[in-house]
Amino acid sequence: MHPFLLDWVIGGFHLKIPTYGFLLATAFSVGYLMALKRAVKLDISTKHVENFFLITVLGSVFGARLFHVIFEEFSYYWAHPAKILAIWEGGYTFYGAFLSSLFFMYLYTRIKKISFLDMMDICTPGGALGLFIGRMGCFFAGCCWGKASSVPWAVAFNAPETLSPSGHVRVHPTQVYEALVGLVVFFYLQRRFKHRKYSGQIFLEAITFYSLARFGIEFFRGDDYRGYLFGGLLSYSQFISLAILPFTLSAIILFSKKVQRPNKNSSKTRKS
Repeated sequence: MHPFLLDWVIGGFHLKIPTYGFLLATAFSVGYLMALKRAVKLDISTKHVENFFLITVLGSVFGARLFHVIFEEFSYYWAHPAKILAIWEGGYTFYGAFLSSLFFMYLYTRIKKISFLDMMDICTPGGALGLFIGRMGCFFAGCCWGKASSVPWAVAFNAPETLSPSGHVRVHPTQVYEALVGLVVFFYLQRRFKHRKYSGQIFLEAITFYSLARFGIEFFRGDDYRGYLFGGLLSYSQFISLAILPFTLSAIILFSKKVQRPNKNSSKTRKS
């Protein structure tokens, strides 16, 4: 693939721009602009979106790195603690970023006394598109690679500076699988938002769909260093996906029933 978008030597200056870093920055920016536009339409203060964006960036980097260090390569970072801060060398996890950002965003909405679910609905479609862009960054960098495969669309990460150790072995492009999930979810949410029936619907449906898809994609992942539970039965990401589903599905059912339940007071008014 192409780990670096630009690799120029101008005089004595060496300019290298990582493709992953560029696309990750693009993903955050696209998500921010889309949320900003939707907030204006819904008459919600853009200041909250700006703060959410800042929280997402900082929370994502913090949580993604922390999860990677503690759960995926703890022994390595225990022996090389200075490498913990070497964030430019890669080493992030989506669920670490997601859970950390979610916590800080919820905390923010409690302090500001605004609806957490409404804010998440506003930000989620852009986040899904950002997932597509970010995972394509993973693809170019070679991280999050898949298992060896002979399927026609299998790829080989043989660029000199790729993060994948698979070399000339063709593997599942699991980064692209997840990117396509993000793209499908994005288009679904774009249409779904027009028929939103309750606060949190967009967010809950997106997380449910992603968790199911991520659980399946994990079977094709080849970066086994990330760690497993229950004697190798489930990866950490599969476990988190399964843990999330009962909450999101229960919330969807509960909110849907609440919306469908007729309002007795309004029916009396109509009869009178």
